[in-house]
Amino acid sequence: MQDLFENAKRAANTAVERAAWEADKMRRATARQREMDLAQRERATLIEQLAIVVLDLDKRGQLTQDALKMLAQRLRILDSDIATGQSDIQTIRSETFKPGTISIQVTRTNVPEAQMPCPTCGKLIRQSASFCPSCGARLN
Repeated sequence: MQDLFENAKRAANTAVERAAWEADKMRRATARQREMDLAQRERATLIEQLAIVVLDLDKRGQLTQDALKMLAQRLRILDSDIATGQSDIQTIRSETFKPGTISIQVTRTNVPEAQMPCPTCGKLIRQSASFCPSCGARLN
């Protein structure tokens, strides 16, 4: 009779452990997907800003390669981050449960504030800035 209770106890513990593991797996995949969604939104914003900056600088006859290089470099970094993130998500989703190995980890990711180029001077500034700290142009 005691064996029956021990087996039931082990089965219940394994079920609880698996539920915790599956919940952690889903949390990690969702968190990584959220990061990728933010990166893709930032990428789309950068591409829009790139077009605005290029057209504005061209109109003024001030188109410089440095402003374009900064935007292109940030886009390349975002593309790499997005590709890595998608790979991470696939890895997390393909994990299989192994009883006795709970992998619950709580980590917080500090997402840096998005930046954009100043339409006047092309320097990267916080997206929430009202004035460019480099040239003083009003942004909003």
